[in-house]
Amino acid sequence: MPNEKLYIPKNIIPGMAEQAKGLKMYVESEYAPLKACMTGNPSSIAIPDPDSPEMGNLFLGNMPAETLQWMRENKHKQLADVDPEMYGQTKMESDALAEAFRREGVKVIRNETGHTPESMINQHTGWGGEPSLTLYGKSAGQVFGNTFVNMHEVSNSSLAETTCREAFSEMFINHPETNWVSMPPLFPTNEFPNIGPYMTGEQKVFEGTVLCGIGVADPSHINDLTKPRSATNELAVEVLRRIMAPHGWKVKTVYFDSRVTYHLDCLMTLLEEGLMAYPKGSLWTELPEKYRDWDVIDVSMEDHHLGAENNVVLGDKRIVVVEGTTKFKKDLEDRGWRVIEVPYSTIWGAFHSGCLCSTMAFWRES
Repeated sequence: MPNEKLYIPKNIIPGMAEQAKGLKMYVESEYAPLKACMTGNPSSIAIPDPDSPEMGNLFLGNMPAETLQWMRENKHKQLADVDPEMYGQTKMESDALAEAFRREGVKVIRNETGHTPESMINQHTGWGGEPSLTLYGKSAGQVFGNTFVNMHEVSNSSLAETTCREAFSEMFINHPETNWVSMPPLFPTNEFPNIGPYMTGEQKVFEGTVLCGIGVADPSHINDLTKPRSATNELAVEVLRRIMAPHGWKVKTVYFDSRVTYHLDCLMTLLEEGLMAYPKGSLWTELPEKYRDWDVIDVSMEDHHLGAENNVVLGDKRIVVVEGTTKFKKDLEDRGWRVIEVPYSTIWGAFHSGCLCSTMAFWRES
């Protein structure tokens, strides 16, 4: 069917549809060669309120006290107004990440205009939700095989996919085999917080299997649904399982220590077939049996606190990692990996979300 019979680009973000030419949505696994991705941009960096119901699950218990206090003092203000110097550094880091991908031959979809409409930034504030951030792409969803699943975290932290919607529409139209579905949207009130289902794009993607992480502060909380979940809850996992079952994908769950981090993708990375990395002792439950014999690089807590696991595997033993890690970098280089370091410490320090949180890898294929 001709494109014009399905969709006419409105140029909400000028040139966005053109960025999708020649690209498609397909992910074989998280460690398959990266062909194309979407990255965030610094056009809206609204400082979140860490005490709001939606953000409390994420930040309280694993964020430094001084960072939480800074957020409280500046909640909902734009970083560019609060701290222009920090904003400048943040912009440099966000730009550097996109450029690192391009240098390695990865196609990048990104809002390069420096502007996001206010109505999009404030799309959730009417019911008490947080203003949206444009820095992060991955929380907007994941691609499993040829199925793109939009996701809605307990926080409204991602606006990147919406600003790139016309590019995703182009890819969908041009590839009839692509499926596009969505998890249920957030329940639009803070009066009854965390109703769910809620889920962010933090899953670990094996070939044919999706591993969802649920963060709880103590293993005794696993069977107590009254206790907080960090960014994904059990109801959402079951919704995803039923979505993906007809497409031949399995969905599994692992519980992790939410005092260490709030996202599974800030804790664990899949490097290649048979090799993963995470800090040993940070999982409350075992991995699915099929993956228990994989080699594990034990990430030091020093490197973890820099955002080491929140990296982007490019394939062919190439990986983009925040600069400054020591043991993790050496462990990879000793195994023959080329480590591509990027400056990302300002972004990680402010929100504890790093290179991978900023990146939706929508095309990975051998």
